[in-house]
Amino acid sequence: MDQNKQKVLIRIKGTTKQEGESDEVIELVTQGEMYKKRKSNYIMYKESEVSGLEGTTTTLKIEGDKISIIRLGTMNSHMTFEKGKKSYNMYSTPYGEMTLSICTQDININYNQEHDPTNIYVDYNVEIQGLMAARNILDIQVKH
Repeated sequence: MDQNKQKVLIRIKGTTKQEGESDEVIELVTQGEMYKKRKSNYIMYKESEVSGLEGTTTTLKIEGDKISIIRLGTMNSHMTFEKGKKSYNMYSTPYGEMTLSICTQDININYNQEHDPTNIYVDYNVEIQGLMAARNILDIQVKH
């Protein structure tokens, strides 16, 4: 088991598009760690007040063309993205649990020569409790 943690700089740009509203864009640049375990790549970082998730640690687990985003701390969630598939996830908030449905439109992961992910692009539709629907685009760049 190779758990060689490397310090990385992570740039995350999240865009939310809702019908009839202007796009909401959040950008976050933070330091984190990347490591490999079995056949997966992991990228971990601590959220800040910029994302509204202070006190939460986010882990991206990348296995082939499947990505999981696991958040633990003040907010707990586990979201899975796989192109063309719909997944249901529980989302814990201070106000209770909600069901999220995620339908992944597209995933694109670029790797460097060491097979470390350098750019992760995820385009997905999300529905919360069947009420609010939005299209989200995550563009994540990882630099050593």
